[in-house]
Amino acid sequence: MATSYDFDAAEWLRRWDVQQEGYVPDREAMFDLMFDVVDGLGAAPGRLLDLACGPGSLARRALARFPGAQVTGVDFDPVMLELARRTTGDAASWVDADLSGPEWTDVVGDRYDAAVSATALHWLAADDLPGFAEALASVLRPGGVFVDFDTLKADPEPARLAAMTAELRIARTEARTGSSDFEDFQAWWAAVVREPALADVVADRERRFAGRERSGGSTIGQWEAALRGAGFAEVGTVTQLLDRRMLAAIR
Repeated sequence: MATSYDFDAAEWLRRWDVQQEGYVPDREAMFDLMFDVVDGLGAAPGRLLDLACGPGSLARRALARFPGAQVTGVDFDPVMLELARRTTGDAASWVDADLSGPEWTDVVGDRYDAAVSATALHWLAADDLPGFAEALASVLRPGGVFVDFDTLKADPEPARLAAMTAELRIARTEARTGSSDFEDFQAWWAAVVREPALADVVADRERRFAGRERSGGSTIGQWEAALRGAGFAEVGTVTQLLDRRMLAAIR
């Protein structure tokens, strides 16, 4: 969707990356590790799918890591897709689709070598995971790889361990982002809403998400069960800090 006049999209992306690093200080290292996993499992793309791609931070890095790869970013947030298009442009393909239903597979195609996602799929409700995993399996080639870096909660039993990991993550995040000069997630979005050049896509976003309930997140066990149930041959955690994990699965 076009905006009414030019503006500095690269600066908005820079601000996004800065505030995201406040929540995930090892973000760049995790991006690198995700691509190492893809490469190490024999799925260095030809074709790579960035799920819930946001403004294109991970897609841009994938293009740099895998020159010549066909990278496709998928998101349902029109503000994010607008920023992705304006900062990365035609170097990647951008698909407007809702990952919570099966229809997104109709528009992205199939036979992808790898699918990746970073700090985004926690927005899927736990009940959506089996359908999402089946859809994901349908777009990956045999032997294709899925790598997701996100907050995947500990299973609720034992309850003390699950509560402790979440509490420590939240406390550490608040210690990093609590200063008055830090532009946090909410402040970044508040500034976006005030940006005249994004007025049309902000209005579209508000329409799309009106009435949609925020997901309570999902557990590592729910993810593993959904992926195995969809036919992934191997599923496992590559690395984790508290309940922030990198999950990999081989189709």
